Amino acid sequence: MNMSALLSDPSINKLVRIYGAERTAALVRDTLHEIGLDTIRSADDRMAFGRALIKKGGLLEAIGRAIRVQALLHGARED
Repeated sequence: MNMSALLSDPSINKLVRIYGAERTAALVRDTLHEIGLDTIRSADDRMAFGRALIKKGGLLEAIGRAIRVQALLHGARED
């Protein structure tokens, strides 16, 4: 996984602004592992990532919802 490229992803950038790059990298790595991905390649991957954050609750839930909407705008399918 190319973490530097992933951290510049608009979806992930929301997390970087709040948590910083190091903490976000760990969160992203763990969350991607939970959903069986190694990186975000498509709108559907972004949707899965957003849904995983929503399940974590709190501020991550709010960010996950924003990522989910972004994924829908970029063509993700709602299951």
